[in-house]
Amino acid sequence: MRRKLRPLLALIAFVIMTGGVFLFSVTVTVFEVKNLDHPRTLRIRVSPPEPFSLFYTHSIYNEPVTEEFEIGKEEIVLKGVRTTHAGVMEYYGFDEVKPFHAMDKSLPRPLIVKRGMREGQGLIIKDRTLFLNSLGEKGDRIQLSVSTLPLGSYLFSMLSKET
Repeated sequence: MRRKLRPLLALIAFVIMTGGVFLFSVTVTVFEVKNLDHPRTLRIRVSPPEPFSLFYTHSIYNEPVTEEFEIGKEEIVLKGVRTTHAGVMEYYGFDEVKPFHAMDKSLPRPLIVKRGMREGQGLIIKDRTLFLNSLGEKGDRIQLSVSTLPLGSYLFSMLSKET
């Protein structure tokens, strides 16, 4: 009976070790939205080049603005700014009056935005809208970053209370 059990136990051990190697050798790209002032973090698995948008109401002109980004392997690239208000365009230094101003600017890592005093500020990523008021209070610093993690670490972080 014991001799029949040894190959089965060896097979089970091999499967467990292979699974562990797989979980920590395969990597995933993760977009992280983290409140630096109140501990709250949201991780979203992405596939570069993944687009996302940051929308808000401009504080001076009270007009809507959408900044369009692309997630790279470990960077965030500003692809353009969308607005229809001439004053907002001038504020950002755009010379032409058009609804979309294309750019291709790599941003510092991590990117930090402040949760505005007005409502209606948020992110659109993967057909999902995330309002920043669900992540923090007015004036909180929200950090946007991209990282590559082993699949096992990502899955563990999804199970932890931090996310």
